[in-house]
Amino acid sequence: MQPEAFCEVSPELAGELGLQNGGWATIRSARAEIEARVLVTRRIRPLKINGRIVHQIGMPYHWSSQGLVRGDCPNELFAFVADPNVSIMETKAITVALEAGRHSRERRYATSGLLVPDLPPRETDRDLPPARHRPETSHGYKTHQVKEGHS
Repeated sequence: MQPEAFCEVSPELAGELGLQNGGWATIRSARAEIEARVLVTRRIRPLKINGRIVHQIGMPYHWSSQGLVRGDCPNELFAFVADPNVSIMETKAITVALEAGRHSRERRYATSGLLVPDLPPRETDRDLPPARHRPETSHGYKTHQVKEGHS
């Protein structure tokens, strides 16, 4: 598979989705879409949780469009959440949609525009009246005065 980006899938998932060993798969999250070669392997096994089969895939996440190792980067699928001490991406698991083939829909990046259509306003759905004043905290300061960076 290397030096291209790849995803490891179980034979059961490959059979369900029509994935071929060495073929291409599109992996999509709410944030972005990437493509990778498929590696069908028994190392990745389906899980049975409360009587329901749950599939998982595995992907190395150090890939780039430059250098010796090329391909889409799985980090594109995640919202960026960095460890506060060292600013290293802390997310390692995510729910995705997987399908056979390359970029089966319009290619999506986090910066390529809306990922979902605009939704209508829902202010009328509230079951509580709108707030009319800002409550004071127990130490007597108004909420807007204690926010960092505001005076």
